[in-house]
Amino acid sequence: MDRIEFLREWFYKEEERKNCLNDSLNIPIGILTALIALISYFFNEFNPTKESIYIKYPFYLFIIISLFFWVLSVFKLLQSYNDLYKGYSYLGFPKPSFLKDENEILKDYLKKHKKLLDKNTTLEELEKNSLEKLLIECLETNVYNNDRKSAYLHSSKIHIINSLILILILSTFFTANYIRNKEEKIQKIEVTNYNSSKMAQDDKRPMAPPPPQQPPRVIKESEQPRQSPPPQRPQPGERKHP
Repeated sequence: MDRIEFLREWFYKEEERKNCLNDSLNIPIGILTALIALISYFFNEFNPTKESIYIKYPFYLFIIISLFFWVLSVFKLLQSYNDLYKGYSYLGFPKPSFLKDENEILKDYLKKHKKLLDKNTTLEELEKNSLEKLLIECLETNVYNNDRKSAYLHSSKIHIINSLILILILSTFFTANYIRNKEEKIQKIEVTNYNSSKMAQDDKRPMAPPPPQQPPRVIKESEQPRQSPPPQRPQPGERKHP
């Protein structure tokens, strides 16, 4: 088996593996975004005022633990992507003309040390050995980096699963709390609507008439009335004199 061909294929496979690892970060990022949105929604909509301690305290405990796993997952994801902003150093071929340059260097080396080298040593053999050493050096670094990327990504996915399981448990506490508060809100709305309709009916009633504008007359028994007595009515059968 040609060792150069084997190492070359392995080198390009590691390049493909690096690109696949970088591209596979999109799905965990999307899941993490959805998880933090769910955690925020549960935390903001949960009403602990009239909730029992057997639901309230476990709910907040699971919130804290799920956030812990969420942060760990983001941390491992950053390690997988760029080693916490330090970046991964991959090795590759020096430049497109490195074979030509290497050929010139090895020619000079062969001329200078021909007497000390084996008689069967050829320039082609020296070039193959040099290329093999370069590929091995590149592969040792690139495989190590990709293995680290893969391990960090796997750890991040494990923490995502842990956070997701906790959120599923949280949803049971949140659903019970949400249904209970929803019934109370419906009752409050019905009472408020009844009071509003009653006030609207009261507003439609006519206003009360104004109070009498003339005050009552004061009557004192010790004083004579100040106005003339009313005319007397004639008795039946009595004639009026002119």
